[in-house]
Formats: sequence, C-alpha cells, structure tokens
Amino acid sequence: MSEVHSIRNLCFVGHPSSGKTTLVDALAHLTGASARKGSVNDETSICDTEPEEREKKHTLQLAVVHAEHGGKHWTLMDTPGYPDFVAETDAAIFASDLVVGVVSCTSGVTYNLRKKLERAAELGRPRAIVVTHLDGENTQFDQLVDNLRTAFGETCVPALLPDGNASAFSSVHRTMLDPESPWRQRLMDRVMDACEDENWLTEYLESQEISEEQLDKLMPHAITAGALIPILVCNPESGLAVENCLEYFKRFAPAPDEYEIRDTAGEIIERDPNGQLEATVFCIKSDAHVGKVCFARIWSGTLHQGDTIHGETNAKPEKLGGLFRPIGVKREAIESAGPGMIVAFTKVEHIRWGESFSTAGGEIRKVAAPAPPTPMMAVAITPKTRADEQKMGEALHKLEAEDPTFRVHTDSATHELVGEGMSDLHFQVLQSRLKRRYGVEIETTQPRIAYRETISKPAEGHHRHKKQSGGRGQFGECYLRLRPGEEGSGVVFVDKVVGGAIPRNLIPAVEKGIRDICGRGVLTSSVVVDVEAEVYDGKFHAVDSDEASFRMAAQRAFRDGFEKAGPKLLEPVYELEIHVPTDVSGTVFSDITSQRRGHVLDQWNEADGTITVIKAEVPLSTVQTYHRDLKSQTSGQGFYSMHFKAYGPVPSQEQQRILKEMALHHEDD
Repeated sequence: MSEVHSIRNLCFVGHPSSGKTTLVDALAHLTGASARKGSVNDETSICDTEPEEREKKHTLQLAVVHAEHGGKHWTLMDTPGYPDFVAETDAAIFASDLVVGVVSCTSGVTYNLRKKLERAAELGRPRAIVVTHLDGENTQFDQLVDNLRTAFGETCVPALLPDGNASAFSSVHRTMLDPESPWRQRLMDRVMDACEDENWLTEYLESQEISEEQLDKLMPHAITAGALIPILVCNPESGLAVENCLEYFKRFAPAPDEYEIRDTAGEIIERDPNGQLEATVFCIKSDAHVGKVCFARIWSGTLHQGDTIHGETNAKPEKLGGLFRPIGVKREAIESAGPGMIVAFTKVEHIRWGESFSTAGGEIRKVAAPAPPTPMMAVAITPKTRADEQKMGEALHKLEAEDPTFRVHTDSATHELVGEGMSDLHFQVLQSRLKRRYGVEIETTQPRIAYRETISKPAEGHHRHKKQSGGRGQFGECYLRLRPGEEGSGVVFVDKVVGGAIPRNLIPAVEKGIRDICGRGVLTSSVVVDVEAEVYDGKFHAVDSDEASFRMAAQRAFRDGFEKAGPKLLEPVYELEIHVPTDVSGTVFSDITSQRRGHVLDQWNEADGTITVIKAEVPLSTVQTYHRDLKSQTSGQGFYSMHFKAYGPVPSQEQQRILKEMALHHEDD
C-alpha cells in the first residue's frame, strides 16, 4: 500500500455548539496527538489556541492537528461554526479529502450546516455526517436522519446505529452487522451504486450481500463518487462511540488517491512523489516567534526542508525557513512531505493565501482555491494614539495577509482609512489581535458616504473677484453657463470667450478654478460630476489680473451657478444578493423595499425551495449596518454579498435631511 493511500485528511464543519471542536479533541487524544483530552469549557482544547477563542469558547480560526495512528497519517481540521469566519471553513474544505458535517441532535439540520456541506459538494469533496448530543433530552435519531435525507438527499444513510435515544443511548453498532435494520439494505444499495466491477455487481444482485473485503474497496469509492454520505453517531463529550467513528474513518474515509484533482487547465494532477512539486497555500497565520506561517496542501511531488520555492505572483525564489507538521499550536519538524500531505512552513514572505507554488525553476500548475466571500461591512479606522499611528499600517497589512475577508484601503473620495470585514464579531476579533500581537489600538466608526453632486437644470453664474490691500491688487471677473451633462461625462469645460474679454493665457486658470471646486464639491464636500461648464464672458485688469484672481473668480461663479441649477446629490447604489431561509424571506423582502429604499430585481429558490435568493439594488447608506439587521431577521442564518452598481439620485426629502445633518456636524466642528 502506498503512503498516499494511508493518508486521512478530514475537516469538521457545522453550526456553532454542534460539538466539532470537542470531537476533534477526542479524536486527537485517541490518535495520540494530545496526551490528554482537551476541553473547550476548561480552555484546554488543542484547537482553540487563541485567547479570543478561549474567552468566547468558540472556534474562530482554522486549527490543524496531525497524528500518526493505526498505520495512517491523520490530519484533523477544526473549523469555526460562525459564518463570520467562513473563509477559514472554505480553506479547510479545499485542503481536505473528507468533509465531515457535525450536527447536534438537539439543534437539528441548520442552514449553516447545509451551506457548508453544499460548499463541499461544489468543491468536489466527499462528505460524511456525524450526529452528536444524541444523549440530550427528547432526541430522536430516526427523525434527524429523515431531516438529513430531506436536506441532502437519499444518499444519506446511517453507517453506525445507536442503541437508543436520549438517556437510553449507550453504544453503537455498524449498520452492516445488523440484519434487522432496514438501513442495511439501503446502505449496501448505495455502496453498489458506485461499483464498476461487473462481476461484483452480478454477485450482489444474486446474493444481496457484500463481503468485508468488498466493503473496504467499495465504500470509500461510493463516498468519493457522492453515491453515499454515511451518517455516524457519537458523544464527543463523554467519548462514547468516538473510537467507533475513528475506526470507520480509518477503514472507509477516502484517501487522497481515491479521487481526481485537476489544475485550472482541466488536467489531472497525478499523485506522484517523484514528480514536479505542485502545492497550494490554503491558510496563513502569524506566530509571535517565527512570523508568517503558511499551511499548504501538496498535490504532487515532494517538498523538502530547505527547498527553494516560488509562487504565482512573485517569480523570486524563497528558501523555506522550516517544514513542519502542525499539531494545534505546536509544530513537529519534518524532513520532507509527499502527495496528499498537509504541512506548514515559515520564512516565505511573498506567497499569498490561495496561491499555488512549485520548487524554484518549476512550472506552476494552479489548483484553484475557493474565492473568499465579499466583506459585508466597512468601518473607518483611526489610531488611538500617535504611537499607534506609527505601527498601525504594518500591523493591519499583516492581518490582511492572513485573513482574505479583511481588506484595508484609503477611500479616495473621503480620505478615510477603511477596513472591510464580515461582521461586528469579525472586527472585535481583529481589534483584539491587533492589540495583543502588535500593541496597536484602533478606533472604528461608520465610514462617510462618498456622495456625488450634480445639477438638474441649466443656470448661469457670475462673480467679480476684487481685492486691494496696498500694492498690486487682484482682479478677475467670470460669467459661466452650467448645463447638466451626460451620465458618466464628469466635468466638461467649454471656452466660448470672444473678443479678448478674458486673455487667452488666463483661460486655463478659469478651468483650473472650476475643476478645483468640482473636486471639493459645493453641497457636501463631494465630487461634482456630469456638469458642462461654459465660460462665455468676463473682465480683466491689465495690472491686477493674474491666474490666482481668475481661479478664485471661476470658483465663486461656479458656486453661484451651481446653487441656481437645481443641485442634487447622487448616492452609491449597490447590488445585493441575499440568501435566506425561505420561511423568513417575506420579512427580508419587505425590509428591503419599505425600509431601505431598495428595488428587488429578481428572486428565486434554491435547495429544494428551502432557501430564497433575493437580488436587489439598494442605496449604500441604508445597508451600512445591514449585517446586523439580517442576522436578527434570520436568526443568524442569512448572508449576502454586495458590489457597487452605480450612482443614483437621492430623493428630495432625504437630500434635505442629509444637508441638515451635515450643517449641524459642521457647526459642532
């Protein structure tokens, strides 16, 4: 048996408090990765290594635990339950060979679990389900199985059966060893659905039996092919049946060579330890002692300690600082790792999250990592002190490098430093890490809206700039005509001066004055767009007129005309795609149209009608805190993505409110 075939890469996904971390802790103890069984409640979990995780008693980042046990190389990956950290979950799914959905029998099948197992199917990863908390009050295993089959299809079949429900649950047994169970026949049918051996198919049709030898070969293939999603059951807290689950994974979990991995060109990547190195960084973390730590999945070839590698975006080779097997917060140094292995390495600064790499001189065959979700909220960031200001930029960029859902940029319109992320919880965790790791404290506020200003009708403006304060004076006079321009035209300057009313050498000063005030705005300090400004007359003084005088005259004349031309505000409008449980879609729809001045473009159902997707156009000003409202409306089960669509006019009443608020703000200043 090849070393690749002995690898078991499992990631555990599910809703918060489903028992994922407790299950990984129990498996880590059984496989010898940890000397004692860790606990979330007493803050000894091998997975929850960050202070924020121990404080909240929830996993907030991907944890990777390696073990050698029973002749297998195990990698167990624990993922956050909160959808706020879905990028970490996607990364684990991408790097795994079996995605294990953990569902609490007391909570049932949640939208959160559905989305994560659907994501696994989208990425072509085999799936299994582990039922926990069956010992809770009023739990019914059979009812939960029915709900799982409704959610994920009839490919869901119990492979382990409990001896009872609630307090009567004391042991499990394999479905295949229970001739009285109605699930036995269904399980065998599912296994044989993926069988490609004609002799075995004929034998099964005649005998309706599968041997243990055939199961060892056929069940992993059935799981890989999607013909079977096995349902297991255990109680991770007490340890009941955890060993049965481990034995099942040992025998039947797909190995890396059980299914195909293709590069972005559609070519199959062979699991050849002697071939060219093909690998992908799926996660990046910062360590106080060694700095940047990259977690990578090796698809082909062998990575050696001390190798020099290069990524897609930077051809400059970099030498590994160390090669490790991650065991929670610990790392075990290794000499090399081959196909199917998940490893960590240090001292490579120019490889990014989701980037494929190869050894120096090797051609990179990219394996597409999942694109991170679009951030759902934004905050304006300011340093708390001058000392924080000096360290803030570098610290923020380090967080940005390890978290693909956190982005930082300076808004060119408002000149604010803006951070984008997934939720309030996400930013709480980021702020805590900034302070703890880098000694940087920041304050966050709601970002200003980058409005645009324009006009709705033609008008004329005039201003005479005259200033005499001893010595040479200043003089310039401009007459302008303003007209609404075509959408997207910006500011168009037209020179219609004849007869030398304004000397030719001063016309550029008039244009500069107009463009200066358009860059600053008239109503709200926002950029003026889609205006045609025509200078058609003026006066000058042979001694006192200069460029500064005509710049000032042009600015004041433009302001005069702008205020007469039906000025109006334009606001950024975003297109939202909102995914919510169908039973609350009416509330979400009504909120968008009646409370947020939104316009619904389309609506459809997914997942057999249990999920409703709403596509709408909504002003940014009404959705700056939408992540909180949607979470409340959907009990935390809804999510959305958004992207800029266009600028649209602000309704008259809303414009008056905005201008009044800005006037009050300026008075306070």
